[in-house]
Amino acid sequence: MIAPTQLRAGLLADLIPTLASAGAGIIQLRDRTVTAAQLENSARACGQAAQTAGVLFVVNDDPQLAALVGADGVHLGQDDGSIAGARDLLGPDAIVGRTTRGGSQLAAAAAEGADYASVSPLWATPTKPGREPVGLSAAAEAARVATLPWFALGGLDRMHAQRAVAVGATRLAAVREIADSIDPAAAIRGLTETLDTAPRVLSVAGSDSGGAAGVQADIKAIVASGGFPMTAITAVTAQSTVGVSAVHSIPPAVVAEQMRVVIDDLGIDAVKTGMLGTVGVIEAVATVLAELDPNMCIPIVVDPVMRAESGADLLDADAVATLTAKLLPLARVTTPNLYEAQLLARSDSDDARVLARSIFDAYGCAVIVTGGHGPIAADILCDETGLHEIPGLRLPISTTHGAGCTYAATLATLLGGGVPLADAALQAKRVATGAVRGGRHYGTGAGPVDVSRWRG
Repeated sequence: MIAPTQLRAGLLADLIPTLASAGAGIIQLRDRTVTAAQLENSARACGQAAQTAGVLFVVNDDPQLAALVGADGVHLGQDDGSIAGARDLLGPDAIVGRTTRGGSQLAAAAAEGADYASVSPLWATPTKPGREPVGLSAAAEAARVATLPWFALGGLDRMHAQRAVAVGATRLAAVREIADSIDPAAAIRGLTETLDTAPRVLSVAGSDSGGAAGVQADIKAIVASGGFPMTAITAVTAQSTVGVSAVHSIPPAVVAEQMRVVIDDLGIDAVKTGMLGTVGVIEAVATVLAELDPNMCIPIVVDPVMRAESGADLLDADAVATLTAKLLPLARVTTPNLYEAQLLARSDSDDARVLARSIFDAYGCAVIVTGGHGPIAADILCDETGLHEIPGLRLPISTTHGAGCTYAATLATLLGGGVPLADAALQAKRVATGAVRGGRHYGTGAGPVDVSRWRG
Protein backbone atom coordinates (compact mmCIF):
# COMPACT_ATOMS: atom_id res chain seq x y z
CA MET A 1 0.00 0.00 0.00
CA ILE A 2 1.05 3.63 -0.55
CA ALA A 3 0.00 6.03 2.17
CA PRO A 4 0.47 9.55 3.51
CA THR A 5 1.58 10.23 7.06
CA GLN A 6 -2.05 10.70 8.12
CA LEU A 7 -4.79 8.27 7.08
CA ARG A 8 -8.44 8.93 7.69
CA ALA A 9 -8.33 6.40 10.51
CA GLY A 10 -5.23 7.84 12.17
CA LEU A 11 -1.45 8.18 11.89
CA LEU A 12 0.14 5.73 9.47
CA ALA A 13 2.84 4.70 11.93
CA ASP A 14 0.26 3.86 14.58
CA LEU A 15 -1.82 1.82 12.11
CA ILE A 16 0.98 -0.29 10.63
CA PRO A 17 0.54 -3.26 13.03
CA THR A 18 -3.15 -3.44 12.12
CA LEU A 19 -2.42 -3.06 8.39
CA ALA A 20 0.20 -5.78 8.55
CA SER A 21 -2.13 -8.20 10.30
CA ALA A 22 -4.75 -7.50 7.61
CA GLY A 23 -2.40 -8.59 4.84
CA ALA A 24 -0.33 -5.58 3.75
CA GLY A 25 3.16 -6.76 2.79
CA ILE A 26 4.86 -3.47 1.90
CA ILE A 27 4.17 -0.03 3.30
CA GLN A 28 5.27 2.86 1.10
CA LEU A 29 5.32 6.39 2.56
CA ARG A 30 4.39 9.12 0.12
CA ASP A 31 3.33 12.54 1.38
CA ARG A 32 4.05 15.84 -0.33
CA THR A 33 1.83 17.90 1.97
CA VAL A 34 4.15 17.95 5.01
CA THR A 35 7.49 19.58 5.76
CA ALA A 36 10.76 17.72 5.33
CA ALA A 37 11.16 17.46 9.09
CA GLN A 38 7.65 16.07 9.54
CA LEU A 39 8.22 13.55 6.75
CA GLU A 40 11.49 12.40 8.32
CA ASN A 41 9.85 11.93 11.72
CA SER A 42 6.99 9.99 10.19
CA ALA A 43 9.39 7.85 8.15
CA ARG A 44 11.38 6.94 11.27
CA ALA A 45 8.23 5.99 13.16
CA CYS A 46 6.88 3.98 10.21
CA GLY A 47 10.19 2.15 9.77
CA GLN A 48 10.26 1.10 13.41
CA ALA A 49 6.61 0.03 13.33
CA ALA A 50 7.10 -1.95 10.12
CA GLN A 51 10.15 -3.73 11.50
CA THR A 52 8.21 -4.74 14.61
CA ALA A 53 5.23 -5.86 12.53
CA GLY A 54 7.40 -7.87 10.13
CA VAL A 55 6.53 -5.97 6.93
CA LEU A 56 8.70 -4.07 4.49
CA PHE A 57 8.89 -0.29 4.55
CA VAL A 58 9.97 1.82 1.56
CA VAL A 59 10.13 5.56 1.02
CA ASN A 60 8.80 7.20 -2.12
CA ASP A 61 11.13 9.12 -4.47
CA ASP A 62 13.91 9.98 -2.01
CA PRO A 63 16.86 7.55 -1.59
CA GLN A 64 18.58 9.93 0.84
CA LEU A 65 15.60 9.93 3.18
CA ALA A 66 15.38 6.14 2.88
CA ALA A 67 19.03 5.84 3.87
CA LEU A 68 18.65 8.36 6.70
CA VAL A 69 15.81 6.49 8.41
CA GLY A 70 17.05 2.96 7.62
CA ALA A 71 14.13 2.03 5.35
CA ASP A 72 14.13 -1.32 3.57
CA GLY A 73 14.22 0.49 0.25
CA VAL A 74 12.98 3.24 -2.01
CA HIS A 75 10.48 3.52 -4.82
CA LEU A 76 11.63 5.74 -7.69
CA GLY A 77 9.58 7.58 -10.26
CA GLN A 78 10.79 7.91 -13.82
CA ASP A 79 12.61 11.15 -12.97
CA ASP A 80 14.00 10.22 -9.55
CA GLY A 81 17.42 8.97 -10.54
CA SER A 82 18.89 5.61 -11.41
CA ILE A 83 18.44 2.24 -9.78
CA ALA A 84 22.21 1.90 -9.50
CA GLY A 85 22.52 5.28 -7.80
CA ALA A 86 19.92 4.33 -5.20
CA ARG A 87 21.73 1.05 -4.51
CA ASP A 88 25.03 2.84 -4.10
CA LEU A 89 23.40 4.99 -1.42
CA LEU A 90 21.32 2.33 0.31
CA GLY A 91 23.50 -0.74 -0.06
CA PRO A 92 23.25 -3.91 -2.16
CA ASP A 93 20.47 -5.48 -0.06
CA ALA A 94 18.06 -2.55 -0.37
CA ILE A 95 14.83 -2.91 -2.31
CA VAL A 96 14.57 -0.49 -5.22
CA GLY A 97 11.35 -0.19 -7.21
CA ARG A 98 10.41 1.83 -10.26
CA THR A 99 7.20 3.49 -11.41
CA THR A 100 6.34 2.55 -15.01
CA ARG A 101 3.51 2.81 -17.47
CA GLY A 102 4.14 -0.76 -18.55
CA GLY A 103 5.48 -1.64 -21.98
CA SER A 104 8.95 -0.32 -22.73
CA GLN A 105 9.26 1.38 -19.34
CA LEU A 106 8.61 -1.93 -17.59
CA ALA A 107 11.24 -3.63 -19.73
CA ALA A 108 13.68 -0.79 -19.02
CA ALA A 109 13.11 -1.14 -15.26
CA ALA A 110 13.98 -4.82 -15.48
CA ALA A 111 17.08 -4.13 -17.56
CA GLU A 112 18.15 -1.47 -15.07
CA GLY A 113 17.99 -3.97 -12.23
CA ALA A 114 14.87 -2.86 -10.36
CA ASP A 115 13.60 -5.33 -7.80
CA TYR A 116 10.00 -4.59 -8.72
CA ALA A 117 7.91 -2.07 -10.65
CA SER A 118 4.45 -0.61 -10.69
CA VAL A 119 2.26 -0.43 -13.79
CA SER A 120 0.13 2.65 -13.37
CA PRO A 121 -2.25 4.29 -13.38
CA LEU A 122 -4.55 1.61 -14.76
CA TRP A 123 -7.52 3.92 -14.29
CA ALA A 124 -7.79 7.65 -13.65
CA THR A 125 -7.12 8.59 -10.04
CA PRO A 126 -6.90 11.85 -8.07
CA THR A 127 -3.56 10.73 -6.62
CA LYS A 128 -2.05 11.16 -10.08
CA PRO A 129 -3.90 14.21 -11.42
CA GLY A 130 -3.57 14.79 -15.13
CA ARG A 131 -1.85 11.42 -15.67
CA GLU A 132 -3.42 9.58 -18.61
CA PRO A 133 -4.41 6.04 -17.58
CA VAL A 134 -2.43 3.26 -19.23
CA GLY A 135 -5.54 1.08 -19.39
CA LEU A 136 -6.15 -2.54 -18.59
CA SER A 137 -4.22 -3.68 -21.66
CA ALA A 138 -0.98 -2.58 -19.97
CA ALA A 139 -1.68 -4.94 -17.08
CA ALA A 140 -2.57 -7.79 -19.41
CA GLU A 141 0.66 -7.26 -21.36
CA ALA A 142 2.69 -7.09 -18.15
CA ALA A 143 1.19 -10.38 -17.02
CA ARG A 144 2.40 -11.99 -20.25
CA VAL A 145 5.89 -10.52 -20.64
CA ALA A 146 7.17 -8.99 -17.38
CA THR A 147 10.45 -10.46 -16.10
CA LEU A 148 10.30 -8.81 -12.68
CA PRO A 149 7.58 -8.59 -10.02
CA TRP A 150 5.10 -5.79 -10.70
CA PHE A 151 2.18 -4.15 -8.94
CA ALA A 152 -1.05 -2.94 -10.52
CA LEU A 153 -1.87 0.55 -9.29
CA GLY A 154 -4.36 3.33 -9.96
CA GLY A 155 -8.09 3.53 -9.36
CA LEU A 156 -8.24 0.14 -7.67
CA ASP A 157 -11.52 -0.06 -5.85
CA ARG A 158 -12.74 -3.62 -5.34
CA MET A 159 -14.40 -4.02 -8.76
CA HIS A 160 -11.44 -2.54 -10.63
CA ALA A 161 -9.03 -4.69 -8.64
CA GLN A 162 -10.96 -7.83 -9.56
CA ARG A 163 -10.80 -6.84 -13.23
CA ALA A 164 -7.05 -6.26 -13.01
CA VAL A 165 -6.50 -9.62 -11.34
CA ALA A 166 -8.63 -11.35 -13.97
CA VAL A 167 -6.23 -10.23 -16.70
CA GLY A 168 -3.19 -11.42 -14.77
CA ALA A 169 -2.22 -8.99 -12.01
CA THR A 170 -0.94 -10.89 -8.97
CA ARG A 171 0.10 -7.91 -6.84
CA LEU A 172 -1.89 -4.79 -6.03
CA ALA A 173 -0.89 -1.41 -4.66
CA ALA A 174 -3.51 1.00 -3.40
CA VAL A 175 -3.65 4.51 -2.01
CA ARG A 176 -7.14 6.02 -1.65
CA GLU A 177 -8.93 2.71 -1.15
CA ILE A 178 -6.99 2.31 2.09
CA ALA A 179 -6.01 5.84 3.12
CA ASP A 180 -9.56 7.21 2.80
CA SER A 181 -11.23 4.26 4.56
CA ILE A 182 -12.54 4.49 8.11
CA ASP A 183 -11.48 0.81 8.37
CA PRO A 184 -8.24 0.46 6.37
CA ALA A 185 -7.69 -3.08 7.60
CA ALA A 186 -11.01 -4.15 6.11
CA ALA A 187 -10.06 -2.38 2.86
CA ILE A 188 -6.80 -4.33 2.73
CA ARG A 189 -8.57 -7.61 3.39
CA GLY A 190 -11.04 -6.82 0.62
CA LEU A 191 -8.28 -6.13 -1.88
CA THR A 192 -6.39 -9.24 -0.79
CA GLU A 193 -9.47 -11.35 -1.41
CA THR A 194 -9.60 -10.11 -5.01
CA LEU A 195 -6.29 -11.84 -5.70
CA ASP A 196 -8.29 -15.08 -5.86
CA THR A 197 -10.35 -13.78 -8.80
CA ALA A 198 -10.89 -15.94 -11.90
CA PRO A 199 -12.34 -14.49 -15.11
CA ARG A 200 -16.08 -14.10 -14.51
CA VAL A 201 -17.86 -14.98 -17.73
CA LEU A 202 -21.55 -14.36 -18.34
CA SER A 203 -23.19 -16.73 -20.80
CA VAL A 204 -26.38 -15.28 -22.29
CA ALA A 205 -27.86 -18.25 -24.10
CA GLY A 206 -30.53 -20.90 -24.29
CA SER A 207 -30.75 -24.06 -22.24
CA ASP A 208 -30.21 -27.40 -24.00
CA SER A 209 -32.03 -30.20 -22.21
CA GLY A 210 -29.59 -32.66 -23.81
CA GLY A 211 -26.67 -30.97 -22.07
CA ALA A 212 -24.58 -30.67 -25.22
CA ALA A 213 -24.96 -27.04 -26.32
CA GLY A 214 -26.23 -23.73 -24.96
CA VAL A 215 -25.51 -22.68 -21.40
CA GLN A 216 -24.68 -26.25 -20.45
CA ALA A 217 -21.81 -26.32 -22.96
CA ASP A 218 -20.78 -22.80 -21.99
CA ILE A 219 -20.54 -23.59 -18.29
CA LYS A 220 -18.35 -26.62 -18.94
CA ALA A 221 -16.08 -24.70 -21.32
CA ILE A 222 -15.72 -21.69 -19.02
CA VAL A 223 -14.75 -23.89 -16.09
CA ALA A 224 -12.32 -25.90 -18.24
CA SER A 225 -10.62 -22.66 -19.25
CA GLY A 226 -10.21 -21.48 -15.67
CA GLY A 227 -13.17 -19.11 -15.52
CA PHE A 228 -16.18 -18.68 -13.28
CA PRO A 229 -19.48 -19.13 -15.16
CA MET A 230 -22.61 -17.05 -14.73
CA THR A 231 -25.75 -17.37 -16.85
CA ALA A 232 -28.72 -15.51 -18.21
CA ILE A 233 -31.14 -17.97 -19.79
CA THR A 234 -32.80 -16.68 -22.96
CA ALA A 235 -34.87 -19.74 -23.82
CA VAL A 236 -35.63 -23.25 -22.67
CA THR A 237 -35.42 -25.88 -25.37
CA ALA A 238 -36.58 -29.48 -25.46
CA GLN A 239 -33.56 -30.74 -27.37
CA SER A 240 -31.78 -34.00 -28.03
CA THR A 241 -29.09 -35.15 -30.44
CA VAL A 242 -31.68 -35.52 -33.20
CA GLY A 243 -33.63 -32.30 -32.96
CA VAL A 244 -35.40 -29.50 -31.11
CA SER A 245 -39.00 -30.38 -30.35
CA ALA A 246 -40.00 -27.30 -28.36
CA VAL A 247 -38.71 -23.80 -27.54
CA HIS A 248 -39.96 -21.50 -24.81
CA SER A 249 -38.52 -17.97 -24.93
CA ILE A 250 -37.84 -16.16 -21.65
CA PRO A 251 -39.42 -12.67 -21.44
CA PRO A 252 -36.86 -10.01 -22.45
CA ALA A 253 -37.22 -8.14 -19.15
CA VAL A 254 -36.34 -11.31 -17.24
CA VAL A 255 -33.31 -11.92 -19.46
CA ALA A 256 -32.13 -8.35 -18.82
CA GLU A 257 -32.66 -8.67 -15.07
CA GLN A 258 -30.67 -11.91 -14.95
CA MET A 259 -27.80 -10.06 -16.58
CA ARG A 260 -27.97 -6.92 -14.45
CA VAL A 261 -28.07 -8.61 -11.06
CA VAL A 262 -24.92 -10.66 -11.66
CA ILE A 263 -23.05 -7.78 -13.32
CA ASP A 264 -23.88 -5.40 -10.48
CA ASP A 265 -23.13 -7.83 -7.67
CA LEU A 266 -20.50 -10.32 -8.83
CA GLY A 267 -18.79 -8.21 -11.46
CA ILE A 268 -17.89 -9.38 -14.94
CA ASP A 269 -14.82 -9.99 -17.10
CA ALA A 270 -16.38 -11.27 -20.34
CA VAL A 271 -19.72 -11.94 -22.01
CA LYS A 272 -20.62 -14.66 -24.45
CA THR A 273 -23.99 -14.54 -26.20
CA GLY A 274 -25.47 -17.57 -27.89
CA MET A 275 -29.06 -18.39 -28.74
CA LEU A 276 -31.10 -15.19 -28.36
CA GLY A 277 -34.09 -16.21 -30.44
CA THR A 278 -36.24 -13.10 -30.74
CA VAL A 279 -36.03 -9.40 -31.53
CA GLY A 280 -37.14 -8.52 -28.01
CA VAL A 281 -34.44 -10.59 -26.34
CA ILE A 282 -31.73 -9.21 -28.63
CA GLU A 283 -32.81 -5.65 -27.86
CA ALA A 284 -32.85 -6.34 -24.11
CA VAL A 285 -29.40 -7.94 -24.19
CA ALA A 286 -27.96 -5.11 -26.28
CA THR A 287 -29.40 -2.52 -23.89
CA VAL A 288 -27.70 -4.11 -20.88
CA LEU A 289 -24.38 -4.57 -22.67
CA ALA A 290 -24.41 -0.95 -23.81
CA GLU A 291 -24.51 0.04 -20.12
CA LEU A 292 -21.15 -1.62 -19.35
CA ASP A 293 -18.37 0.75 -18.33
CA PRO A 294 -16.11 1.07 -21.40
CA ASN A 295 -13.11 1.67 -19.14
CA MET A 296 -13.47 -1.87 -17.81
CA CYS A 297 -12.75 -3.25 -21.31
CA ILE A 298 -15.22 -6.14 -21.06
CA PRO A 299 -14.90 -8.33 -24.19
CA ILE A 300 -18.19 -9.39 -25.72
CA VAL A 301 -18.23 -12.52 -27.88
CA VAL A 302 -21.32 -12.87 -30.06
CA ASP A 303 -21.97 -16.39 -31.26
CA PRO A 304 -24.84 -15.69 -33.69
CA VAL A 305 -26.69 -18.95 -33.08
CA MET A 306 -29.22 -19.33 -35.86
CA ARG A 307 -29.59 -23.04 -36.35
CA ALA A 308 -29.13 -26.13 -34.18
CA GLU A 309 -26.80 -28.97 -35.17
CA SER A 310 -29.89 -30.90 -36.17
CA GLY A 311 -30.98 -28.12 -38.54
CA ALA A 312 -33.73 -26.54 -36.40
CA ASP A 313 -33.99 -22.74 -36.65
CA LEU A 314 -33.08 -21.00 -33.38
CA LEU A 315 -33.37 -17.35 -34.47
CA ASP A 316 -36.48 -15.66 -35.79
CA ALA A 317 -36.11 -14.56 -39.41
CA ASP A 318 -36.74 -10.90 -38.53
CA ALA A 319 -34.19 -10.95 -35.72
CA VAL A 320 -31.07 -11.08 -37.89
CA ALA A 321 -31.35 -7.37 -38.75
CA THR A 322 -31.72 -6.50 -35.06
CA LEU A 323 -28.69 -8.57 -34.15
CA THR A 324 -26.52 -6.87 -36.77
CA ALA A 325 -27.80 -3.38 -35.98
CA LYS A 326 -27.75 -3.48 -32.17
CA LEU A 327 -25.52 -6.28 -30.93
CA LEU A 328 -22.61 -6.68 -33.35
CA PRO A 329 -21.47 -3.04 -32.96
CA LEU A 330 -20.97 -3.80 -29.23
CA ALA A 331 -19.00 -6.99 -29.82
CA ARG A 332 -15.26 -7.51 -29.63
CA VAL A 333 -15.69 -10.49 -31.93
CA THR A 334 -18.42 -12.58 -33.52
CA THR A 335 -17.97 -16.29 -34.28
CA PRO A 336 -20.33 -17.39 -37.09
CA ASN A 337 -20.10 -20.71 -38.87
CA LEU A 338 -20.30 -20.66 -42.67
CA TYR A 339 -24.10 -20.63 -42.79
CA GLU A 340 -24.35 -17.85 -40.22
CA ALA A 341 -21.60 -15.85 -41.90
CA GLN A 342 -23.48 -15.98 -45.18
CA LEU A 343 -26.59 -14.57 -43.50
CA LEU A 344 -24.63 -11.83 -41.73
CA ALA A 345 -22.76 -10.89 -44.91
CA ARG A 346 -25.87 -11.25 -47.08
CA SER A 347 -23.84 -13.41 -49.45
CA ASP A 348 -23.93 -16.95 -50.79
CA SER A 349 -20.14 -17.14 -51.08
CA ASP A 350 -18.47 -20.12 -49.44
CA ASP A 351 -15.15 -18.26 -49.19
CA ALA A 352 -14.64 -17.61 -45.47
CA ARG A 353 -12.13 -14.84 -46.21
CA VAL A 354 -14.63 -12.93 -48.30
CA LEU A 355 -17.35 -13.38 -45.70
CA ALA A 356 -15.13 -12.39 -42.76
CA ARG A 357 -13.92 -9.23 -44.48
CA SER A 358 -17.47 -8.28 -45.47
CA ILE A 359 -18.80 -8.71 -41.91
CA PHE A 360 -15.88 -6.79 -40.39
CA ASP A 361 -16.31 -3.92 -42.83
CA ALA A 362 -20.06 -3.79 -42.24
CA TYR A 363 -20.22 -3.96 -38.44
CA GLY A 364 -16.78 -3.02 -37.10
CA CYS A 365 -16.26 -5.99 -34.81
CA ALA A 366 -13.66 -8.68 -35.34
CA VAL A 367 -14.95 -11.83 -37.03
CA ILE A 368 -13.94 -15.47 -36.81
CA VAL A 369 -15.64 -17.63 -39.43
CA THR A 370 -15.28 -21.08 -37.92
CA GLY A 371 -14.26 -23.92 -40.17
CA GLY A 372 -16.58 -26.66 -39.01
CA HIS A 373 -18.98 -26.43 -41.94
CA GLY A 374 -17.08 -24.80 -44.83
CA PRO A 375 -14.78 -26.19 -47.51
CA ILE A 376 -11.70 -25.67 -45.30
CA ALA A 377 -11.14 -26.75 -41.71
CA ALA A 378 -9.22 -23.62 -40.74
CA ASP A 379 -10.94 -20.71 -39.01
CA ILE A 380 -10.58 -17.28 -40.62
CA LEU A 381 -10.08 -14.26 -38.38
CA CYS A 382 -10.57 -10.73 -39.64
CA ASP A 383 -9.81 -7.80 -37.37
CA GLU A 384 -8.19 -4.38 -37.56
CA THR A 385 -4.86 -6.01 -38.46
CA GLY A 386 -6.25 -7.91 -41.46
CA LEU A 387 -7.07 -11.52 -42.31
CA HIS A 388 -5.49 -14.44 -40.48
CA GLU A 389 -5.87 -18.19 -40.91
CA ILE A 390 -6.15 -20.27 -37.75
CA PRO A 391 -5.22 -23.84 -38.64
CA GLY A 392 -7.08 -26.84 -37.33
CA LEU A 393 -8.34 -30.31 -38.07
CA ARG A 394 -11.73 -31.55 -39.20
CA LEU A 395 -12.21 -34.86 -37.46
CA PRO A 396 -14.15 -37.64 -39.21
CA ILE A 397 -16.41 -38.24 -36.21
CA SER A 398 -19.98 -37.26 -35.39
CA THR A 399 -19.61 -35.99 -31.81
CA THR A 400 -19.95 -32.34 -32.81
CA HIS A 401 -23.06 -31.12 -30.94
CA GLY A 402 -22.00 -28.11 -28.89
CA ALA A 403 -18.68 -27.47 -30.62
CA GLY A 404 -19.58 -23.90 -31.58
CA CYS A 405 -20.76 -23.02 -28.07
CA THR A 406 -17.64 -24.58 -26.57
CA TYR A 407 -15.45 -22.58 -28.93
CA ALA A 408 -17.14 -19.22 -28.26
CA ALA A 409 -17.30 -19.71 -24.48
CA THR A 410 -13.63 -20.69 -24.36
CA LEU A 411 -12.75 -17.67 -26.46
CA ALA A 412 -14.68 -15.35 -24.15
CA THR A 413 -12.97 -16.76 -21.06
CA LEU A 414 -9.52 -16.31 -22.56
CA LEU A 415 -10.29 -12.77 -23.73
CA GLY A 416 -11.67 -11.93 -20.28
CA GLY A 417 -8.36 -13.11 -18.87
CA GLY A 418 -6.41 -10.68 -21.03
CA VAL A 419 -5.24 -13.06 -23.77
CA PRO A 420 -4.83 -11.29 -27.15
CA LEU A 421 -7.50 -12.15 -29.72
CA ALA A 422 -5.31 -14.12 -32.15
CA ASP A 423 -3.78 -16.20 -29.34
CA ALA A 424 -7.20 -16.77 -27.75
CA ALA A 425 -8.65 -17.83 -31.10
CA LEU A 426 -5.92 -20.41 -31.63
CA GLN A 427 -6.33 -21.82 -28.12
CA ALA A 428 -10.13 -21.92 -28.44
CA LYS A 429 -9.76 -23.78 -31.74
CA ARG A 430 -7.61 -26.40 -30.03
CA VAL A 431 -10.04 -26.74 -27.13
CA ALA A 432 -13.09 -27.13 -29.38
CA THR A 433 -11.30 -29.68 -31.55
CA GLY A 434 -10.28 -31.61 -28.44
CA ALA A 435 -13.87 -31.50 -27.17
CA VAL A 436 -15.07 -33.02 -30.45
CA ARG A 437 -12.37 -35.68 -30.28
CA GLY A 438 -13.39 -36.49 -26.71
CA GLY A 439 -17.11 -36.35 -27.48
CA ARG A 440 -19.63 -38.85 -26.20
CA HIS A 441 -21.38 -41.23 -28.55
CA TYR A 442 -24.72 -40.71 -26.87
CA GLY A 443 -28.02 -40.56 -28.71
CA THR A 444 -28.79 -41.39 -32.33
CA GLY A 445 -27.84 -38.04 -33.84
CA ALA A 446 -24.78 -35.81 -33.51
CA GLY A 447 -23.27 -36.77 -30.17
CA PRO A 448 -22.31 -34.17 -27.56
CA VAL A 449 -18.79 -32.79 -27.34
CA ASP A 450 -17.04 -33.22 -24.01
CA VAL A 451 -14.52 -30.54 -23.11
CA SER A 452 -13.67 -32.32 -19.86
CA ARG A 453 -11.92 -35.04 -21.87
CA TRP A 454 -9.68 -32.58 -23.73
CA ARG A 455 -6.07 -32.53 -22.62
CA GLY A 456 -4.03 -29.61 -23.88
